[in-house]
Amino acid sequence: MNTKPIPVIITLSAALISCVVSIVQRVEFSVFVSRLLIVVLVFLVMGTIIKMILDYSFRTLEPTVSIDDTIEPVGSENPGPQEPEEDVATTEENSSESEEG
Repeated sequence: MNTKPIPVIITLSAALISCVVSIVQRVEFSVFVSRLLIVVLVFLVMGTIIKMILDYSFRTLEPTVSIDDTIEPVGSENPGPQEPEEDVATTEENSSESEEG
């Protein structure tokens, strides 16, 4: 599973909520910026921890596949019904006899 964008998504959503709450409360600009900075840092750390936990859990859940299991033997392919192959030597003998005869 691709967990790379998880910290960014969590951080941006928390920052959006913080901005909306600060705008509704009509706080001063310095308070607004300090709240936003604290929220971004805290939720970035939380998102990174969540990402690390998810990466670890998905790594342990996936079964390990050995290289020998992924490679199929050469003779195992079965493309479907095949016509019997004629012997090349008998085909050449028949054609040379018909040319002479």
